[in-house]
Order: sequence, then C-alpha cells, then structure tokens
Amino acid sequence: MTRSPLLLGLDAGGSGTKWVLVRGGVTVASGMTPPLTAALLATEVGAANLAALAAALPGHPDALHAGMPGLSTNSARAAEVKVLLATALNMSPERVGVEGDLDLAYRAHLRPGAGILVYAGTGSIAYHVAENGAVVRAGGRGFLLGDEGGGFSIGRAALRLLTDALDSGRVPDTVLARELAAITGGLDWHSLRAFAYAAPGASAIARLAPAVGRAADGGDADALAILDASAAALAELARRVRARVGTLPVTVTGGALRVSPLFSALLTRALPGAVVQQRNHAEAAARTAAVLAGE
Repeated sequence: MTRSPLLLGLDAGGSGTKWVLVRGGVTVASGMTPPLTAALLATEVGAANLAALAAALPGHPDALHAGMPGLSTNSARAAEVKVLLATALNMSPERVGVEGDLDLAYRAHLRPGAGILVYAGTGSIAYHVAENGAVVRAGGRGFLLGDEGGGFSIGRAALRLLTDALDSGRVPDTVLARELAAITGGLDWHSLRAFAYAAPGASAIARLAPAVGRAADGGDADALAILDASAAALAELARRVRARVGTLPVTVTGGALRVSPLFSALLTRALPGAVVQQRNHAEAAARTAAVLAGE
C-alpha cells in the first residue's frame, strides 16, 4: 500500500513561523520556529532561522507550501525563496510553492470577491481579492511607515508610556508596567533600550503585545486604551477598502487578536458586523502543498 506524502505548510511571519506536517489529511506534527520573511532570508539571521526550521521538523516533507511576508506570487524574489527553502530542507524546488502571507490568509478565510480580510499580526492590513484576482489593500506598509493595530504598534505604544514616564522622572508601578518589566528585564532606560534594539526589525517589540493584553484583562486603564486605539486603527483600514470595493463583509484574523478577548470586543464595537475568525493558515498551506505532491 502506497503511503500518503508528508506535506509541510508554513505560515511565516515577522514574529515567528508556524509549521504543520500533514499526512492523509491529518496533522501529524506542528510547531513554531523563529521568524522568516522574504527580506530576512537574505541575512545571516534568516539563514539561521531557516536552519532552525529544518532542525525542528520530525520528518522529511515530500512537498511544502509557504505563505511569507514580502512576496508576490511568481515574482523573481518568490523564485529565489523557493530555492532557499528547497536547499535548506533538501527538497526539489519543483516540490516547493510560495506566495505572499496575505494571499494565503485570504484563501484560508474567504473565496475571491467574497469579502475583506483584516489581518493583525506583527503588522496590520486590510485585504480584498476580487474574483479576477485583482488586489485592493490598505495598510501593510511595514513598521517604519505604519502597521497601526498590529503587535508591533501595540508594543511600541506600551514602551512609549514607559519612556514618557521616565522623562517625567517617574518609574510607573502599574499592572502594565509590571507585565512589561517581566519581559524587558526592567523599567529603567538601560533595560528598555537593550530590549528594544537588541534585534533588528519588529519582532522584539511585538513580543510585548501579549503583556498589554494581560494588563488590559487585569483592569489596567492604559493597556485598555492601547487596545481601543488599535481596534480603531484596524477598523479604519477596513473602511478604506470598503470605500473602494463596496460594503462587503469583514473578517478579522491574526495573532494580535489573541492577546486579549477585550481586543476582539473593542474591534467589533469599532466595526459593527465584523467577524473575528482564527483559522490555521499553516494547515491551509499544507493543503496547497498536496497539489505539488500530485495528490
């Protein structure tokens, strides 16, 4: 009896890479490894993170499909990423598929033309794929230019509260401050600076978003205000896309929404009718890998 191929699905991102191994339609293993993005793969850190992914897998995949930030399907960079993934995992490039993380996320939740996806992970974006494949988007400009409502901006807002307090000669003693200190190692400027600038990109500061969520759950007014402002920012992205494509239903997803149930509640208040929905994008990628394996 022929054994079903082992399929690897990757949902890569700036805060981490979710992976699943699927055989015969059943998930047999899953995990999280360090961040992978198209830009990061060109660096020594990206190469090390790719090696960490290869080491984490308990089996050798027969085919893989990945959704990754910074990619356009069928672009020259996408072809380069396919080769990098294939080399790291000792696979034929013909058994590797790649696409942008937002294209993967949209397919996991919506069929083309059916709605607007608001994604809040490390960054944020509102995304619509028309029936003819045309994309309309708002946001998604990266942490240097925006990404309000995503994990990075939530963490940055919390850090700004701390540094504003330090500038005023105060060391805050609040639920939020204590949650942040447990991650940064301290509330003095030396500790905050070392934490914020220890690694390039947005991933370190995005790690603070769950602390903001826990503080909001604990009744911290500042943390709740950060989540409220973030919800308003995500709602605005959806309205910008609606202004261009019509009043389509909105689905909201992404890891930032998991920091607190209050975040989802604030978002649906800011954008009535929106549905918060979490689906496993790595599993959706693995289903796509089945085509590459000839299933």
